[in-house]
Amino acid sequence: MRLKKSIVAAMTGIIATALATQAAAADGPLQWATTPTHRQPATFNDVASGAGGTWAVGGDQVDDFTDQRPLAMRWDGKAWKATAQPVQTNATLESVAVGAAANVWAVGEDRTDPAKTQPLAMHWNGTKWQVVKPPAVPTGSFDDVSIAPDKSVWAAGWANVGGKERAVVYRYAGGKWHPLYTGLENSINANVLAVLSANDAWLGLNAGLAHFDGKRWTLVKDLPVDGSQIPTGIAAAGPKNIWLVGVQYAAGIAPLAMHYNGAKWTQVPVPAGMAQLYGVTLRNNHPVAVGERFEGADSTAKPYVLQLTGSKFTQAPAPEAPTGTLTGIATANDRTWTVGMTASSSQSPFSALAAYTH
Repeated sequence: MRLKKSIVAAMTGIIATALATQAAAADGPLQWATTPTHRQPATFNDVASGAGGTWAVGGDQVDDFTDQRPLAMRWDGKAWKATAQPVQTNATLESVAVGAAANVWAVGEDRTDPAKTQPLAMHWNGTKWQVVKPPAVPTGSFDDVSIAPDKSVWAAGWANVGGKERAVVYRYAGGKWHPLYTGLENSINANVLAVLSANDAWLGLNAGLAHFDGKRWTLVKDLPVDGSQIPTGIAAAGPKNIWLVGVQYAAGIAPLAMHYNGAKWTQVPVPAGMAQLYGVTLRNNHPVAVGERFEGADSTAKPYVLQLTGSKFTQAPAPEAPTGTLTGIATANDRTWTVGMTASSSQSPFSALAAYTH
């Protein structure tokens, strides 16, 4: 059925206005709405949104903060709902990836034996969490998880391989973990992973940044390997438009922000001051990064948000909290979520923090 030109024109105008309004809202000042989590003492380490909803993971603190229990909560549109955990020993969840409603993954560290920590991986099948048997390593931990475009699951962290602790990446397919860590033999702990395709992935390490070409990882020369710049968050709009954040150590602690244009990584200016960044997301294709800023004589940590303004990052409004840290950020549809921890004072127990902005 054909529409009259006048109707098409009217509809085009309405759509254009809506898109302009949406873009203005996405590019405008951040206005955060904090949502109660009712978890204390507890922390959120990561958040992810997708077709399967919005999930936040971390740990409940027990036994005077010597132990943790895995924590995974789902936003039901009105409130955060905790989900039953299959692990009831000392463990925590560091990262979450959301696919379909019956395909959510969370990874972290199992400290049942603190002397021999193990990678922890769990899968949500739409009804409950199930532990996925980890790779057979003497010790290790997963720090990040990603669902690739081909629906395979990738996890990164560290493990003892051949008697040596080093950075590792595994791909889970066919019910098995397949090692993908050729080239990382001398690298230390993998912090963050971004998988664009089976032969195009990026890995932030404690000492540098590596790229995967489908066969092996290669350290890039744009970041030093001496640990002076540590990537902790990556967001990719495409293979030629990638943002990276983290922390750098020069004269003290400072935020790190870099951009990749398909050919090289370039450092992007950030505000001066003691701070570090843990995560970055693309909000209307513009990067927003979160972390913590240290203020006052006692260097109290405060939630910290940066957003790109022109060619540099500038400080943006953060969720209101007397103290705390933002550890993760994610965007889906028209909503950006950030999570972390907060406390009424530096001596008070932390509670899990979650906030969103349209």
